[in-house]
Amino acid sequence: MLHARCLLPRAIRFLAISCVTMSSIANIEGDVITQDQSFRIVQKYKGVFLTPPTRIDSSMSTDAPLLGNGNLGVALLGNIDAMTFVLGKNEFWSLEESKVKAMCRLNLSVPGMAGAAYHMEQDLVKAEVTGLFGRNGNSVTTRSWVEGADTTDNYLVTTLANSGSESQAISVSLACGNQNKNEAPVGSSGNLLYIDVRADRADSLGDVKTCQVRIATTVIGADASITSDTLNFTLEPGKAATLLTSVVSNYDSASHESQALDALKLKTPADIDALLVSHEAYWRNFYGQSFIEIPDKRLEAEWYASLYLMASCSHSGEVPPGLFGNWILEKPNWNGDYTLNYNYEAPFWLTIPTNHLELMDNYDKPLIDWLPHAEALAEKHGWKGAYYQVHIGPLPNGSADKSEHNQKFCGAYAATPILMRFYSTRDLAYAARVYPMLKEVAIFWQNYLVWDGSHYDIKDDAQQEDDPDPQVNGVMSLGMVRYLLQGCIDMSSDLHVDDSLRDIWRDRLAKLSPFPTFERDGKTVFRWTQQGREWCGNNTIGIQHIYPGGQIGFDSDPALLQIARNMIEEMGRWNDGNGTNTFYPAAARVGYDPGTILRHMSDFVQGAAYSNFYMHTNGGGVESFNVVPAGLCEMLLQSFQGKIRVFADWPAGMPAKFGDLRADGGFLISSATEKGTIQFVRVISEAGATAVLVNPWPDQPVALYRNGTVAETLSGPLLTIPTSTHETILAAPSITSVNSILDQMREKGDSAEKEDRHEWH
Repeated sequence: MLHARCLLPRAIRFLAISCVTMSSIANIEGDVITQDQSFRIVQKYKGVFLTPPTRIDSSMSTDAPLLGNGNLGVALLGNIDAMTFVLGKNEFWSLEESKVKAMCRLNLSVPGMAGAAYHMEQDLVKAEVTGLFGRNGNSVTTRSWVEGADTTDNYLVTTLANSGSESQAISVSLACGNQNKNEAPVGSSGNLLYIDVRADRADSLGDVKTCQVRIATTVIGADASITSDTLNFTLEPGKAATLLTSVVSNYDSASHESQALDALKLKTPADIDALLVSHEAYWRNFYGQSFIEIPDKRLEAEWYASLYLMASCSHSGEVPPGLFGNWILEKPNWNGDYTLNYNYEAPFWLTIPTNHLELMDNYDKPLIDWLPHAEALAEKHGWKGAYYQVHIGPLPNGSADKSEHNQKFCGAYAATPILMRFYSTRDLAYAARVYPMLKEVAIFWQNYLVWDGSHYDIKDDAQQEDDPDPQVNGVMSLGMVRYLLQGCIDMSSDLHVDDSLRDIWRDRLAKLSPFPTFERDGKTVFRWTQQGREWCGNNTIGIQHIYPGGQIGFDSDPALLQIARNMIEEMGRWNDGNGTNTFYPAAARVGYDPGTILRHMSDFVQGAAYSNFYMHTNGGGVESFNVVPAGLCEMLLQSFQGKIRVFADWPAGMPAKFGDLRADGGFLISSATEKGTIQFVRVISEAGATAVLVNPWPDQPVALYRNGTVAETLSGPLLTIPTSTHETILAAPSITSVNSILDQMREKGDSAEKEDRHEWH
């Protein structure tokens, strides 16, 4: 269990953000301050390991220290006398066996330190893992990181230092990943040791190349020799040496075998220093895209840690993570595949409100690639359009699990991250890329729906896997289909295509059956289906039409909103192995008591998170990354119903601040609240749309600043603000000056805050 070593109450002073145009000096300063504030906050957090990890042969997640750059993932197992670096990549799929496989193990041994005291730390801001190992007055330290900016050479860097009085003999070997029976020859070239691993025996399956990887390693700063497929060197007292490893697949480079070796040749300590500069700059820029600051430091840490973990296993231009990302210890459960009835989608939801769209650039490619298979499966059943089954994977065979589980909604569910991104950007280039796939899923639904004389019904679509027919109007499916149809209407309109289809989709949307309800424990709540399953004591399907389906919020019909709140109360799925990642943001979207949400979220994190900040649940792995970022973002900012609400569901009087969270319409929003009063709202407009802000100060005049001066004074419950592309606007009470806001921007927290560090074990 994780616990905080220092969670002392503290005074918080609040960040404010610039209110002038993007081209002005003041706004540039504001952007720098956003980065500085994020860096100031995240540098306080690290996970601490006082004993070696125990989940070392798991088919699910591990409790080991974790590294990654979105392509290469590394888990560190064992003590210093027998330390193993488990190396994995998302593309290491067996196309023949249709599953992700464990790729490689780099074994590091310092036998003279057997029985050493173990202490490792996973530092979020540096994206590195350090180790301190002591025995009989001798000690060895390690510092490991995966270079963040380079996802081709994929450098793993481990520096070892001997601060004891005795020389330490060190050996390094390479082995194929656990349960991978394919040939894996080890070779050497000068002082470079390498291994070639493959996911399949053949070089290709059909016309698709299978994954092959060369892992090469060498030592810089010490003389090394290679004997019996082992790299050996000695670390003298007071000396340090660096183990430099490159991991290159044939997906990374057509000449991956030579490139892995060339990446290491002639490297010097100065080259390692340059890699470190690049690495630290990459992560500082990454964290600087947004920030939050709240009183609960454990939740705050998990917000940043979830971003760290997601960035470690997902990167633009690389293969997206399956169920357990790129930390595969052995044969993973459920083949480690892309499970479309929520698991695959879940971690990508967090990328949108946190302003990390780059982390989902790779999301839609497997879905688009799979479109011909989805169309063929629809045709096989006698349907039109595209029908996505539950489990998919890379072409040509996808996942080994071909089960359909009597579920039809998976294509619509898979659309949820895509639609969230589209609405948050209105990016036409992105829309053009994804619309053809969404269109075919919408065509499936426009034809699959059944007219009952007054409504269109969804029939025989199991909400829980393998529920038997008859199933009519599942509550989650109704939400997903609504979101899909509306998204296709808006996307096709923006792209100026398919006018006739839009008319059909509008008809289906207007006449789609309402969400089924019934009475339970004296309250009206949603029923799992109109006909079929009434209720379920686990999973969170009953609220997924709220989130991620986007169908109910503060602007919904009051009666419907009350039913949604009743549903949150009655379900109470604050800790669920198959859906915690949707329950918290759904609760916030409908205005459930925010103090209760935060209390349960804190309890969940304390009970579920390892020291590496990875939260383990029974339903899967990387899906858990969404719990805290999405839950907190929905409490701090909502915009999915066309209005921007700052601190939409935040406890009255509790201080908080955030910077550059993403809102629908192509806006980045910053704000702060102190002593129950919202200090300001900054709006950065990416697309030049009109922002509609729910007025945080309805009882006083509101100053709107453009170009550093008051542009106009507004009032009323809604503030309608036209914007220009790349314009930055500030709204604040009319008594607030630009200079006072700039002063707030520069505040760094009190002195105790600056020195504070938080560690979890």
